[in-house]
Amino acid sequence: MLDRFSNVDPARTSTGWMNSARAFAIMAVVCIHMLAATIEDGGMNFSSGWWAANILDSAIRWSVPVFLMISGALALDPKRGIQPRYFLLKRWYRIGIPLVFWTVFYVVFRLFVLGGYQEGWDPIRAIVSGSPFVQLYFLYVLAGLVLLTPFLRLLTTHGSRRLQYGSAAIFLCIGISDQLFMYAFSVGSYNAVTRFLPMVGYYVLGWCLRDVVVRREGAALAWVGFIGSTAATALLARFGPGDQPWRYVYDYLSPTVVLAAICVYLLMHRYMSRDLPILETLAPLSFGVFLIHAVFVFGVRLYLDKPETVAEVLLQGIGLTIVYTILSALVTWLAIRVPYVRAVFGASDPKVPPAAPVRVT
Repeated sequence: MLDRFSNVDPARTSTGWMNSARAFAIMAVVCIHMLAATIEDGGMNFSSGWWAANILDSAIRWSVPVFLMISGALALDPKRGIQPRYFLLKRWYRIGIPLVFWTVFYVVFRLFVLGGYQEGWDPIRAIVSGSPFVQLYFLYVLAGLVLLTPFLRLLTTHGSRRLQYGSAAIFLCIGISDQLFMYAFSVGSYNAVTRFLPMVGYYVLGWCLRDVVVRREGAALAWVGFIGSTAATALLARFGPGDQPWRYVYDYLSPTVVLAAICVYLLMHRYMSRDLPILETLAPLSFGVFLIHAVFVFGVRLYLDKPETVAEVLLQGIGLTIVYTILSALVTWLAIRVPYVRAVFGASDPKVPPAAPVRVT
């Protein structure tokens, strides 16, 4: 069915479009964290301001899944024939060092700046859960996927396209089911070791769809899927079951978010084939923005009331998102120019042998 609405275009297999996609995705992540207080604290009255935050949040929940799909599209390329030990060494510099440093940094930040010690917050338990601060769980997810990558490359190197798509679908269904059971029956939970497992489906699917360019009809269907899934997420966040229905429906493995992420991934490939200078500048700094932006979001929140009206939601959700993204990008730009400091922003690479050619059959 996919062949009817798209094609694999060898002329457009460049991954350049992913730079713009990453830039959009990181701004969406910052916006999600900007809106969190309004959603969580104002959810019981469902005011117009809450609805504005809910609709905006629902429209950008694709951000983290798209990040994972882009990561898989790049890491699972069979042509990257680097030996596993060198691949893991390189990724340790990119992910392992930032994971260790920022875990310590945000534990201290939460304890002594945000007053976590007054609330009885347990840093050890938070680290073991794989979520020592709001956004850091993503580093634990990436770390687990990195360890699995040499084995998944066997699938992308030697497996048929049908096998690859089938594997991605199975992994995604497992992740969706796991998330549903966790919320519906209060069974199971993530920890630092297993947090990546439900996300494997996105990782593999990113590779499967990397070179797929939707035609006009396919783009129309993707727009319908994205708008429909966003509307469903927003409505279920209010009218779904439970005292806080948004918690499940916002999750990155809820069915509506999965559909939105796939649609956005395809649409970005179709419409971002041309380089956009502003986004191209932000893209190399996006990982640093991801790491540091929470300092601005949660630090300033100590002195700034959460947005409650529609105007305040738009001002902070969009305006401050842009401001914090720019500030975080500037900090990152300066940091990666300082020896040793650049390593904690994931900008330091060990010297590894060049990739050996891989024959794909």
